[in-house]
Amino acid sequence: MPTFAADTHPGRVYDHNEDALALAPERGAFVIADGMGGHASGEVASRIAADAALAAIGNGGLSDALLAAHRAVTRAAAADASRAGMGSTIVAAEIADGHARIAWVGDSRGYLLRRGRLTRLTRDHSLMNLLLDRAEVDAADVSRHPQRHVIMQTLGHGEPQPAEVEARLRAGDRILLCSDGLTDELSDDDIAAILREKLPLRAAVARLIERALAKGGRDNVSIVLIECGRSDAASLYERALLRMREARLGPMWWPAIGGFGAALLAAIAVWILKSWMTK
Repeated sequence: MPTFAADTHPGRVYDHNEDALALAPERGAFVIADGMGGHASGEVASRIAADAALAAIGNGGLSDALLAAHRAVTRAAAADASRAGMGSTIVAAEIADGHARIAWVGDSRGYLLRRGRLTRLTRDHSLMNLLLDRAEVDAADVSRHPQRHVIMQTLGHGEPQPAEVEARLRAGDRILLCSDGLTDELSDDDIAAILREKLPLRAAVARLIERALAKGGRDNVSIVLIECGRSDAASLYERALLRMREARLGPMWWPAIGGFGAALLAAIAVWILKSWMTK
């Protein structure tokens, strides 16, 4: 079971928190939802989304769990006219079998920290990314664009299409999940600098929230930080293949490497058998 720390804070502007956490570390399941739709409805949407997603993780694909959360939010909004239009972004992680699987809708994010290097695993479902894909804006203009906070997909609206990524894990890797209350205040470089301090998990989460509040704290801030132990990491064979890929060995080598490994194991088995028979 991976170790983790998590916390959520309303920020310096709002007197309520529309973020919700749902955690089942014994199943390797972690969820952050960021609600919207008014004082009460945002809190309701995020709580429904987080709980529904957590309950569904492990019963199918991770993206399926987010779609189950979408249906739960949609049903709740339809059942109460005062909650019409409520919705939520979401990011969820499942740590199992030496892999981290992350799925998301909206602009809640997931990152991987490995050997001091922070990699963003998710890509916001935002208007800015859509315009970047169409080459209608320059990357340098995104941070000051008047529509930079417009989200194209949320749970509870339309037909969201969750995105999903997977990463093989090594012992010592850290997975960061967060709502946009963190990333609106801190750049990826800011986040990486704090995580590179190698603080204990709880202290690292507290430092990230503290820095986001110091930068303005204009939104709710939620963080889950997960550290992978040896039992959570990929097998030795998978890690060897991963290192070869990272060393940029071409795909044409991978079958040969796998065949060599199998042949070596077979040769060792034959040698042991012969040694036993000659005794």
